[in-house]
Amino acid sequence: MGRLDITLGPGNSGPAYCKSVTVRIPIGAEATALTENGAQLTSAVVGASGWTARPGFADGTWQVFEFVPERPPVQITERAVTLVVSQIEVNETVGEAGIEIIEETSLTKESFTPKTTVASVMKFPAEFVFRNFRPTKVMVANGEHAVLKWDGSTDAAYTMFWARNSSQDVSSVREWTTPEPLTTPTGFMLQATVTAGGQTLTHTLTTAVMVERPDLEIGHLDIAGRTTFRGPLEGLIQDEVLLLESTRSPDGEVRDWEAEFRVQGPGFVVLKMRVFDLPDGPTASASVRHLYREVQAATVYLTSNGRDFDAGSATQPFKTDDTIRCMAEWPNKDRGGKSYGAAQWFWHPLGPQEPPVRV
Repeated sequence: MGRLDITLGPGNSGPAYCKSVTVRIPIGAEATALTENGAQLTSAVVGASGWTARPGFADGTWQVFEFVPERPPVQITERAVTLVVSQIEVNETVGEAGIEIIEETSLTKESFTPKTTVASVMKFPAEFVFRNFRPTKVMVANGEHAVLKWDGSTDAAYTMFWARNSSQDVSSVREWTTPEPLTTPTGFMLQATVTAGGQTLTHTLTTAVMVERPDLEIGHLDIAGRTTFRGPLEGLIQDEVLLLESTRSPDGEVRDWEAEFRVQGPGFVVLKMRVFDLPDGPTASASVRHLYREVQAATVYLTSNGRDFDAGSATQPFKTDDTIRCMAEWPNKDRGGKSYGAAQWFWHPLGPQEPPVRV
């Protein structure tokens, strides 16, 4: 079953007032529809009180969900509100479904006008697999090559992008070594392209590799006072900090599945997840993402694949004052059997700084 999360937060103009948010899901079997079973969908509000998720209703070929504050209008500040539509049984037709999100908002508590945003949901073939894009080492020495791995089905073309204008076709491999050694922290984007049923769909995953004592390319540098360097600079990478540990016990009890943290300086989060005795069919997943920036989340998906154990990791970089969202999804008691496992999020600060603050 699929799940749609819509996060409400302040935009570039600052906090705003909101009267309602309406989510419209296209219903049908065609490529532009998301699901055939609109009556099965459910809605909820996560992360805030004082909101109501009204029962969905049919409107032609749409299933409509309305989310309203109990005392409208309500001010949307830095604390995020997540609107959820779940129990989505995605139809089998490959294509792109457009989800309509209609917000009734105002910056001044006056002149509330509906604003519509269309969010596209890519529906890939059922056999398509693309996950666990990760480096074998999250940090390499200056001048060392990085090695990246991923899981991907054979029905897609894969292209690796990195540095400023570098790209390479990597369709024939699932483990790739950078052609040149790394001297600075480097981001990597892996793009998968699938063509099926006359539709061409693209999905991307991202990761980053840090470099110990990197080379610096500086446009402007202002230093107030005297600065002295003698030998190597120590203390660039501080000790890791465990932000959150989410667990599932064999009896199905789940602890600490979601949390948010505000970081005091730059760094990156390393997500590690492992699961034991997971039955065939259900999946366990965990993700780390920017709460207020449009950056794709780093996600780990785990399945049994006929094995007693599965594990994976992912990495996501952050800037000063970013807000980290950590979330794990474990199978429920009925589907997960006696499986058990843990997901851990570690903060790796770049330079001396106070630890992240839970919000």
